[in-house]
Amino acid sequence: MSHMPRAVPRTAAADCQSSGNHSVPTTTHLMTSFPITRAGYVPLSQRTANELQANANELCRMAATATTTDVTKALLTLADRYAALAANRRMAKAS
Repeated sequence: MSHMPRAVPRTAAADCQSSGNHSVPTTTHLMTSFPITRAGYVPLSQRTANELQANANELCRMAATATTTDVTKALLTLADRYAALAANRRMAKAS
């Protein structure tokens, strides 16, 4: 099966670039079928806004290199959710 190059929608790429924080996350994320039992795992509800935004930025970078439209859409959806969580966390902290 060959992978055809795809184009990331301009609006999605612009949203990723305008999110502000473009640092690479310092945590290691493993995608496995095993339950997460690592002592260093931090649930989303306990992560800081900066950590969540870093995750969103990383997902945007991954979407930019995805080889199919479906994968791009899925990664951008996750990025949007992480960015929304980060924004909510910042608003809650400000009030």
